[in-house]
Amino acid sequence: MAETNRWDIRQVYLYLVCFATLMMLIVGSVQLINGLVQVIYPDPYMGSKVPLYYDIKQQNSSISQEEMHRQIEEDRKHQELSMRRSQVINLVNSTTLILVSLPIYIYHWRKVQRKET
Repeated sequence: MAETNRWDIRQVYLYLVCFATLMMLIVGSVQLINGLVQVIYPDPYMGSKVPLYYDIKQQNSSISQEEMHRQIEEDRKHQELSMRRSQVINLVNSTTLILVSLPIYIYHWRKVQRKET
């Protein structure tokens, strides 16, 4: 007599949780790798000074050349800080996704393995 492998609701639940957490691990790992690449090799500052000069001069025609350079430099520093903050937040989010989903996956996968033996 052949043994039939019957699926009960608990086994379906365990496999679904394993699948969902495995997908979370994959997404978190990809995001973590992308985040690390962005930290190691950040986007270069792509801003052009000519449009900034023009915009600043349009807003305030009496502004000096030194003041324009100072404002442009402040803007560049602000953009760099904003980019760095965004990179750190992305790394924290992806690491958190991995750290939360990994133990859940391991726990449920062990339950599946015990059920099959």
